Amino acid sequence: MNRVWLACVLAVVFATATGAIAIRSGGRAAPTTNLAISKAVAKVNYYDVRGTTLEELRQDVFSRGPYDKEANTRFAGWAEWRIQWWFDRREVAGGCAVANASTETHIEYTLPRWVDEDAAPPELRASWKRFIDALTEHEEGHGRLARELAEQIEFAIRSLPPEPTCEELDRKVNELANRLIREDKTQEAYDRETGHGETQGAAFPSILVHATSETAAVSE
Repeated sequence: MNRVWLACVLAVVFATATGAIAIRSGGRAAPTTNLAISKAVAKVNYYDVRGTTLEELRQDVFSRGPYDKEANTRFAGWAEWRIQWWFDRREVAGGCAVANASTETHIEYTLPRWVDEDAAPPELRASWKRFIDALTEHEEGHGRLARELAEQIEFAIRSLPPEPTCEELDRKVNELANRLIREDKTQEAYDRETGHGETQGAAFPSILVHATSETAAVSE
């Protein structure tokens, strides 16, 4: 599952605004003259699950996995991301123009970690490995889409035409970046196309990933 963790504009000072995906808040920024190199920073958070049988693992994933209040669903894996952007401006004959732009994408993955795996039968351990590898691949796909969006934002900022004043340019930059985040539909499309990871193999087996409509723990 993907969620916009934080969409923010950073420049000069680290002033941010936060919001969930339904809000997708942004922030304001003045330009900076100390641009960082565009990059992505990823972090993995684990929640421990225990069990030596399929049913025990299923119950623990359901009890401990990330919970999405909006969907009223618990997930086995989760990806959250934020995009920060900076820009330089320069005076031109027509007013004020973007001289350079840079982005940084922060991604946090949440994945299960089977702590008593060594005590389980080999067949169950092999199934878990296939599942966790596929789940990781799926969540990293969300991160890749976030990085691609950051590249689009950076390109779009650099392509903005000059504005009569630098204040107006600042407003246009931040408005543009926030709009691109707000209107991006690639994450939702990715989940639809992959069945939240199941077509990629993130099913361990179906009893773990889908229990009942009331107690299902899905791959994401």
